[in-house]
Amino acid sequence: MTGALIGIMLLLTAATAVPDAVITDDHEVFTLTSTTSGELSVSRTVVVNGNDGIDAATLVLYCDSFRQLQSFSGSVQSGSAKPVKIKKSDLVSLSYSSGLVADDTIYSYQPSGHFPLTVHYEYKIACRNGISSFPSFFPVDAEKVAVIKADYTVSVPAGYCIKEYSSPYLKHSVSSEKGRDLYHWELEDFDPVVSEDLMPPVAELLPFAYVSPETITLGGYNGSQKNWKELGSWLYQIQKGCQNLTEQEALRVQALTSGCGSDLEKLRVIYAYFRERTRYVSIQLGIGGYRPFPASEVSRTGFGDCKGLSNYMKSLLAAVGIESEYYVINTDKVNLQEGYASPGQMNHAMVAVPLPQLSDTVWVECTNPAFPLGYRHGAAAGHQVLLVKADGGELVRIPAYPDSLSVCRNKMDVTLDRDGSAAISARRELQLDQLDPYIGFDNLLPAKQAQKLTSGLKIQPYNVKVTGITDNFADYSLYGKDYLACMNIDFCFTTGAYGNVSANRIFVPMNPASQGISIQKSARVNDLYMGEGFTLEEEFTIHIPEGYRLENLPGDIAVESKFGRITSSAVVSPDGRTIEVKQVLRCFSFRVPASEYASYRNFARAVNSAYAATIVLVTDLN
Repeated sequence: MTGALIGIMLLLTAATAVPDAVITDDHEVFTLTSTTSGELSVSRTVVVNGNDGIDAATLVLYCDSFRQLQSFSGSVQSGSAKPVKIKKSDLVSLSYSSGLVADDTIYSYQPSGHFPLTVHYEYKIACRNGISSFPSFFPVDAEKVAVIKADYTVSVPAGYCIKEYSSPYLKHSVSSEKGRDLYHWELEDFDPVVSEDLMPPVAELLPFAYVSPETITLGGYNGSQKNWKELGSWLYQIQKGCQNLTEQEALRVQALTSGCGSDLEKLRVIYAYFRERTRYVSIQLGIGGYRPFPASEVSRTGFGDCKGLSNYMKSLLAAVGIESEYYVINTDKVNLQEGYASPGQMNHAMVAVPLPQLSDTVWVECTNPAFPLGYRHGAAAGHQVLLVKADGGELVRIPAYPDSLSVCRNKMDVTLDRDGSAAISARRELQLDQLDPYIGFDNLLPAKQAQKLTSGLKIQPYNVKVTGITDNFADYSLYGKDYLACMNIDFCFTTGAYGNVSANRIFVPMNPASQGISIQKSARVNDLYMGEGFTLEEEFTIHIPEGYRLENLPGDIAVESKFGRITSSAVVSPDGRTIEVKQVLRCFSFRVPASEYASYRNFARAVNSAYAATIVLVTDLN
């Protein structure tokens, strides 16, 4: 039995379940040959145990004027069959920027065959025309994937200054050899990350190493990333010449805003003009993907990526005398890596518009015209960002909203019939993060609207009809920095089984909308994590059918813990014809060790008990 197979057997014996895939060997070396060039060499073997592990063995390589695939070879072994060779010509290649340039290419390969499937790749990528960061090391980037052995070496000339940031899962060492400094990271016997509800972000649980030079030499632009201020200076430098509106367009937007009485009014007019003329397209062009498309080009074509659209917005504002700041952000991570200034950890760009008259800064999302002006959506609120300014970069944090304002309210007026069917008039009220999934809801087809509104209901709805949609998306001027984005959706539907009829009784759910909280029976592995709190308020008015009366009404519930609060109550009207149910679930943000799962389970059971309670109606009629 080979060493790799022995390692797999030992890992599978120790693990509680077979991993989706196992990285048996991943050997990567990056050699810096000059300040503007280098070579990455990779040899990687993956054993795939089932369909869910295919992504771990799928090859995706991004190449452009800064990265070129020099060589490639590989093999795929299906079960115990003889390995089949893979050549570079077997890779699927396509442009990833809509044909805007000639040398941008994605090379990909997805293996297939009988499991277990053993896939081996060897390739070299030449880095040229400048370097802002060395290739990152992510031996595993998903849950349920194990690693037996992986290592990464960065070789640079002796004394060359680099920066590095790596996870504690990796062993790190530094040595010197033949006039070069060698930085080495190693990983052995890494167990798969277990997928669980309410777990920390997967990125925190995976091994990684980021490495970059202290100086940037990219596309003819030189700079420094020793700290965030110097990195901001470099990003500002490469944007020069990109804010080039045509004189005709500058005069056009000046005319549009000539009657505005404040900068806020001008901003609203410019935002409306911008959203009517542009659309978002994901393209990564210009100085390693960091330089935005020129404003004149975005205006001409009507599309751009986040950089191009944000730069265009900034140019439009400048044309009407409004100062603004371009900034970069990681929408997946609230905090940037402390002490490690690098443009590569950003994945989005936006625009900040200071408005002294409101004592506020308006944070403008330029890629989704459906977002209301001034709304700090869930992928930005509370995040640390880098303002790109003439005097250097500045780290700031976008203000977060209090968790208590993230609210979803479901209200239903239920006319119940004797056979358990019902006609229901409903309203859904959404605030802040709760409305993010509903941005653009009014543009969906009716069937998609119905699916979104009724997904997850315990009852089977039909004849769903949206009767009204209102929002306050145009009211930023009324609220300033306290602006609270809200949306209300009114709809109605019918169901054949709201209540369960048995003999002379109807069993009616206290809550027909919420499914409750799933409870894990197996031992908890990960920390319990809730990044942002929220409130779910639900009210149900149930009209009792003629001939029926209330027989049993569940008692009140009020339970509070460090994880949240649940209250539930139901009252019957004085005439005995209507029942009013009110349930409020308030979930707090938290992070606690796995050892506290029993306490969380108790809270979840209280919530589920409230949601599963049943009202009993009875009739004396035959």
